[in-house]
Amino acid sequence: MKTAIHNPSAHHAGQLASGLLLAVAFAGMMAMPGLAFAQDSFGDAEEKVTGFFDSLNALLNVASIAVVTIAVIFAGYQIAFAHKRISDVAPVLIGGFLIGAAAQLAKMLMGDNSELATLNVVMQQLPLLYA
Repeated sequence: MKTAIHNPSAHHAGQLASGLLLAVAFAGMMAMPGLAFAQDSFGDAEEKVTGFFDSLNALLNVASIAVVTIAVIFAGYQIAFAHKRISDVAPVLIGGFLIGAAAQLAKMLMGDNSELATLNVVMQQLPLLYA
């Protein structure tokens, strides 16, 4: 039967090597923000994404008017002619208003071009803080 030989210096060397590897990995990750901000702009991709969200916002604006109108008409019909209570048609009204608000939420999240210019300035100044 073999007995395991405990070598404290080999164990210490292994811990030192793993600590050194961890320190190198941490230093590399700290350098990553500088590498991420190295490019000046995103080129054509930025315009395509902005155009996509602009067209999506326009589509949501048109659809939101129709959805809210249909929800209110349906709820009104149910209350007036089917003798339902407001609590019975509340899910339809709430859902219609949430779907109708989607265009406005998208506009709030997307912002306008003046806000993008401010964001661009901030993104250019951030790497200077790491230097």
